[in-house]
Parts: sequence; structure tokens; C-alpha cells
Amino acid sequence: MPTHNLLKRVAAGASAFLVRRADVLLYGAIVVVLVAPFFVFDTIPLYDLPNHIARQHLLFGDATPGTESYYEAHWRLIPNLALEGAVFLLHHLLSIDLSIRIFLALTVGQLFLGTLALHYALFGRCGSLPLAAALFAFTGPLLFGFVNFCFGLGLVLWVFALWLRWRERTVSIPVLGLLAAVALLAHLIAFCIYALLVVSCWAGIAASRRRRGELPPRALVAAGRELLHLAVPAALYLAAMPHESAAFVPFYADGWQEKAAALGSLLGFSDPIFDGLCLFAVAAAGAIVIAPRVGIAPQMRWPLACLTIAFLALPHRLGQATFVDYRLPPCIMLLLIGSTAWRHPADPWRDRVTVLACGLLVLRLGFLYPQWASWQPDYAAYRTAFALLPPGARLLPLEAEPGRISLYDHPPLGHVAALAVTERGALIPTLFADSDHQILSYKPAFAALSTATPTIKDAGGYDYILLIRPERFDPGLLPTYRMIARGRTFILGRLLRPDG
Repeated sequence: MPTHNLLKRVAAGASAFLVRRADVLLYGAIVVVLVAPFFVFDTIPLYDLPNHIARQHLLFGDATPGTESYYEAHWRLIPNLALEGAVFLLHHLLSIDLSIRIFLALTVGQLFLGTLALHYALFGRCGSLPLAAALFAFTGPLLFGFVNFCFGLGLVLWVFALWLRWRERTVSIPVLGLLAAVALLAHLIAFCIYALLVVSCWAGIAASRRRRGELPPRALVAAGRELLHLAVPAALYLAAMPHESAAFVPFYADGWQEKAAALGSLLGFSDPIFDGLCLFAVAAAGAIVIAPRVGIAPQMRWPLACLTIAFLALPHRLGQATFVDYRLPPCIMLLLIGSTAWRHPADPWRDRVTVLACGLLVLRLGFLYPQWASWQPDYAAYRTAFALLPPGARLLPLEAEPGRISLYDHPPLGHVAALAVTERGALIPTLFADSDHQILSYKPAFAALSTATPTIKDAGGYDYILLIRPERFDPGLLPTYRMIARGRTFILGRLLRPDG
């Protein structure tokens, strides 16, 4: 080989290595920025998270003595065990608090990296476009505190990427079956998304090959082995898990208005104006600048179409699962990003899009993280107040409109009373327990107190009352209490009985 040709090949290889290394460093820096707040803030302000944290302390023996009088664990296989599985594996070596933080970091990290894995499985490379996935790591489902679902969704991205690469290998059936079963254990809705992705992708590929005459009917049956791994989680669910889905009753909210509102879950609910402007910027850049220069992987057209139809068809609530349809837009967006590539690998807009994606990410996180920091004094005030409670106190948390979830109430306080469970072993009626998709239960003597929507009428079973945003209450309707602590967003009081 001529010397100059050898030098060209060495130079090309070195250049490719440096580009890949720069990409890896960029991806790593983005992951660090995404997961940093889970290790910086004392309180992570995800709506449902205080309940999840309290449950881990109760399940793994780190709760205040006396809580065993109120709560008990019913260990069994259920399709909602992502957090429990992670804490179970980690709590022998780390504190429960640190184990939960690591789980949250893994959740956000794999939502981003799982999208990169999908892109690599489809196109054999990772470039600038998948960086946009970082913009949709902190979406509505995560900010709601649907942490098991979000972890399951990140896992689904990885497993689906593996299926795309290994689907024609018969030896991969047990491996993919095991991984799909893990996705089922993480969260049922996440697994259903995976099953829909696999079946629709397989059907789309089969239909395309049939049109080209490449897949006769007999070969179609043989190709069905690519779906066989789904039998493993299906058998696990049917044989070993409670079938709450059989009792699911769908509830549809306000029709198309609710569906339009659900699109807000793409970026979350930190601030409607700011989030709307960010979403508009992403949509405008995508439609005007990027869309004409990119294409969607052909095998992903059916899955994306099926997920869009599922979003339109799903109810707002399905049994005890709430905001069901809100979970789909971020999922669709991550899959769309992972399924899109430049039409021309040397497109001059690649570097510009990298700068644009990174700039939007800095802007978004530059708003979100200071907002979280500004809420820390509020949560600290709750912790200080709860320290005044005796261990094992019976605490009734109340909101002026029971059952109403305001997406833009800041900070999110719907389950803040669970801090009293974690730190003082309190009994509260709103802990996630006593359902087919939860491990934790109330002891029989207190099962009747369990409710997701406590009201003033329930005060007779409690010694203390927590009024969340007390300015919204009619004072004349409140039970008699003696205030023992007050913060910007709450009043904590001792209930006074009529006999003194």
C-alpha cells in the first residue's frame, strides 16, 4: 500500500476516533447535568415522590419505631416494582435515601441514553439529533412522580433497541423474554408500551415485505418467532400477578380539551408560559429547519402511528391509575427523536443543531433547577413542623378541594404529609397502600382510614391536622384545633375534642 494512502487511512481513523470520543464526552456531560439535582437538593419536588420514599422506609426496616402498628408489607409479584427492586438491591450497602436518589438518577439517565441506544440500533451510529432527548427527560410523568413508569419506559427503550438488532436470532428469545419480564415488573403500562412497539414494528416490517413479495404465508409464520419472547412476561403476569386490569374502569375527562392539556406533559408543568415557549421553540426549529433535512426510520412508522392512536384512545384514568394518557406524549417524543436521522450524514446543520439542543437544554434546566432550589425552604418548614409531632402521630392532611390535582400549584404539596411518615412514623390516610398494585397495606384496624381524598369529616380518627394552603379553606367549616406550627403554605394543629 502506498505510504500516502496509509497515512490517509490513519488520519481518517484518528479523526473518527476523536469525533466519537468528543460525542461520548458530550453525552456524558449531559447525563451529569441531568442527574445532578438528585444529589444536590435535600427534597426532590416530584408530586408523588414523598409517598414512594415513605414506602421504602416502611418496607425495608428504616422507619421510625411504632409504624408497624399502622402498616404492613404483603410481598408478592406485581407490575409496579421498579423502585422497590432498586432499593432492595442497594439498601444493604447504602442508605435508603441514597438508594432512592441513585434510582432517580438511573431513571433520568436511561431515558436519555435509551433514546441514543434506539437511534444506534436503527442507524448504526449516534449523532447530534438524539441530543434533543435530554430536553424531554424531565417531563410530566417524572414531575408527577410516576417514577416506576419512567424507569420502566427507559428500560423499554433499551430492550426495544436490543430487539431491533437481535429479533431474527432465535437464541435471543430467552434473553429478550427475561428483559421484557423485568420491564413488566418495573411497571405494567411501560410493558404494554413495549409490547405495542414490538408487535406494531413486526407487523409493519412483515406488511412491507409481503408487498414486495419477500414473505410468503409460510415464511410469515416462521417470522412470528420474533414475537415469541413476549410469551415470557405474558405467562408471568397471568400466572403470578394480581389481575387488577380485569377490574379497570376507564374514565374520560373533558374530551379533546383534556387531550390538548395532556400535551403539556411533554415538558412538564413547571411554568405554563415558560414551558409553552420552550415547546414552541422546539416545534418551530423542528418544522422549519430540521424536518426537511431528516427522515424517520421506515420500521418505526407503524409503532409511532400506533402510539399516537393509543394516546387518542386512552382514558384519563384507568382503574386506580391516573393521568394515563398524559404518559404517552413524552414516550412518543423520545421514540420520534430516536427514530430520526439526517438524510445526508454530512449535512452542515448537524453542528448547529447540536448547539441549538444544548442551548435549549441549558435554558430549560437553568429555569427548572433554580425553581427547585426556591422551593427548598418550604419543604424545610414542613420538616421542622413535623419534628414537633410525637412518634406515631395520627395526622390528617387536608386540602380545600379534596381529590383535585392542580398541575401548576408550586411547590407540589399533594403528598407532602408523607414526610411525617418517613421522619415521625405518622399514620396518614393518603399513603399508597391497600391496592392490587402496591406492596404496602394498612393494618386491619386502620384499613378503614385509607383514602386518597380525606375530608374534614374524617377528623374523628386523628389527633393532628395539616391544612395545606390554609387560605383556601372556609374557617367556619374547619374542626377545632390548636395551632402548633405554621409555614408559608400550611398550618399544623392539634385537634381538640369536644370533651376538652
